[in-house]
Formats: sequence, C-alpha cells, structure tokens
Amino acid sequence: MANEPAPILPRAALERVLLRAAELHAASADVPETMSEADLLALAKEVGISPVAVKQALAEERMRVTLPEERGFAAAVAGPAGFAASRVVPGEARAVLERVEQDFQSGENLVVLRRFPDRIVWGPRRGLAGAMAGVAAGFSGRALVLDKADEVSLSVVQVEPGRVHVRIEATLARKRANALRTGVGGLVGGVALGGVLTALSVIAPVAIGVGVVAAIVPGVVARGAYRNDAGRMQLAVEQVLDRLEFSEPKKRGLVDSLLLGGR
Repeated sequence: MANEPAPILPRAALERVLLRAAELHAASADVPETMSEADLLALAKEVGISPVAVKQALAEERMRVTLPEERGFAAAVAGPAGFAASRVVPGEARAVLERVEQDFQSGENLVVLRRFPDRIVWGPRRGLAGAMAGVAAGFSGRALVLDKADEVSLSVVQVEPGRVHVRIEATLARKRANALRTGVGGLVGGVALGGVLTALSVIAPVAIGVGVVAAIVPGVVARGAYRNDAGRMQLAVEQVLDRLEFSEPKKRGLVDSLLLGGR
C-alpha cells in the first residue's frame, strides 16, 4: 500500500477541492482579520498559486465597485442607468490612459471633466465643436454612442509589467429621465384628451379609446428608444475594452479626420 502512487485529480475535481478547502479555511478561527499583499503572495506561493493570478485578483479587488441593485419606478419601467465592464489588457497604465484619452477626444466626441493619476472622467463635447463632430460621424456612417452618456470614466491598475486591469463606466441618467418624462407627459395628455373628447359629446368608447392610445403610445415608444440606447451603451463600453485588449484602433471616416483635426 505504501508503494502505491498517489491518486491524480482531474482539473474539475482539483478546482472543487481547492474551492472547498478555501471555504473551510475561511470558516476556521485561524484566519487573520487582515493580511498584507506580500504575505498573501507568499501564502499563495506555498500552495502553488501563480503570483500573476494573485496580482490580477488583487487588481480586480481594488477596482471592484459594489453597486446596489437599482430599484424603484425608473429602473423597473425603463431599465438601468449605469453600465460598466472591466478586463485585463496588455500595456502600461499611463500609456493605456493616454491612448483612451486620445481615442475619446478624437473618435468619441468627449472632453475631460476630471483627471486623477489612475482615472479620467469624460463628458460630451458641447458647442460648435461637438455639433461638427456629430455631423462628421453622420457623414461617415458612424453613430456616436459614448457622447450620449452623462459621464464616462475609465480607471486603471497595473497588475504586473505589461498587464493592466481596466474598468470603464458610463451613465445615462438624463436620457432615462427624459424617457420617463415623455411617458408621464403622454399619460397626462391622454387622460386630458379623453376628458376633452367626452366633454365634446364624442361617443364614450371612442373618447376613451383615443385617450388610452394617446396615453400609452408615447411612453411605450420612449421606453423602447431608451432600452435601445442602453443596449448600445453597454456594447460601446465593451468595445472600448475590445480595442484595448487586441490593440485595434477605432475606425474613423475621412470626414471625421478632417473635422477632428486628424487626431
């Protein structure tokens, strides 16, 4: 029996064992309340976990933002107003920030609102320059998406040399509020129209039917339009990370380059 080889665990069983062992260890009284990153790396090394994996997990923990699930009338009717995505991409933190800043200002019609060492917040470009960029995008057959957001922010944390954890967030609170106002305005207008038609002695079923249609249609259309914008915003956020991960430039048309100064 002593000479029998130790059993070999397949990958799936190995993952289950490690996960369960971590749960049991976390539930024991031997787990310290705090631990330095150096001690954590040393502990991971003892159990055979790659330092690169631990550093990436640490970077993701630093970037993790726990947002409460959005509740209430606005979220239930129209959908969420916040959109986010994160990923580890190749490069150095400063270079990634500079590249995204250049892409956003030239290709997304955004301007810097606030700047931090590891984070930049953008907003839509206003005025004549913003209008010209919108016209340029239209002539080029490319719809701008991120400039519809109230704010777009990008944060970076260096995982290791050559690898950066990036998180991008965008909000559409104003656009959602406008959609809700359209729905409420349609509801009030439909009720008022039904009342006016009734006062004018229009047949009751006709008056009620017209009022109901007038009350419902604006809200349904506005809700559908906002949900379409929300889906496009989430896709645009993911596409930023796609370009960073695969080092792909954002495609722009000739008119874009001329009106935006070729940046």
